[in-house]
Amino acid sequence: MKKSVFAAIAAAPLAAALLAVAPANAASTSEQIALCVSALESKGIAPSGEYRSQFVKSRGASTKTLWIDLVPSSGETVSGVCKVRRGEVTEAARA
Repeated sequence: MKKSVFAAIAAAPLAAALLAVAPANAASTSEQIALCVSALESKGIAPSGEYRSQFVKSRGASTKTLWIDLVPSSGETVSGVCKVRRGEVTEAARA
């Protein structure tokens, strides 16, 4: 009985520390999509303002990989992929 009480008391600070750690990808998905779209625009992959962005999927934890379709009002859909880490786009390319 004494060992289990001691173990519970010893584990409490560790559990509190784990709960206090902020997630590595603190930015929301919509913020990450906006970052990706602006990176694709700056690289010339997508003409600015002539399309709507459509989120396809994401993968990863500390480094998110986002797949986005850029759908123009007329013409061909452009697909892009971005890697976002700590609120910054590290890679942006056509998918």
